[in-house]
Amino acid sequence: MDLLLEALWAFLATVTFAIMFNTPKKELLYCGIAGSVGWFIYALCMKIGFSSTISNFWGTIFIAYFSRLFAILRKNPISVFLISGIITLVPGAGIYNTMLNIIMSNNKMASHYGVETVKIACAIAFGIIVILALPQFMFKPKIKKFNNNN
Repeated sequence: MDLLLEALWAFLATVTFAIMFNTPKKELLYCGIAGSVGWFIYALCMKIGFSSTISNFWGTIFIAYFSRLFAILRKNPISVFLISGIITLVPGAGIYNTMLNIIMSNNKMASHYGVETVKIACAIAFGIIVILALPQFMFKPKIKKFNNNN
């Protein structure tokens, strides 16, 4: 139940960011779906016991997959769905903690948070690259055309 509630909050956060980014209103639902599915997978992986880096990678895989699928089905650029969808996984707290510890001259903790943040950022980038490297035909809807001349 907690995972579904978190996915709902991720949906709302994603839609809110999509509105801030002037996403077309007819695409807000799809942005929210991409973001909430990605967060659900991330939270599920964390609950199972994966590291935050691996959990972010799998969450990003699902966000990028749904973004690419929606981009084709809805005839919009993938960035419409991907940018707002990925917001929930961006390591903002890690960046904040890194900078805070740099300012406080706590180099050990700053390097700890910095390395963890870079690993998460790389996992997000790699997850997007993996999905974008897949061939286009994997995302096209399978519509059978019937020949009326039979």
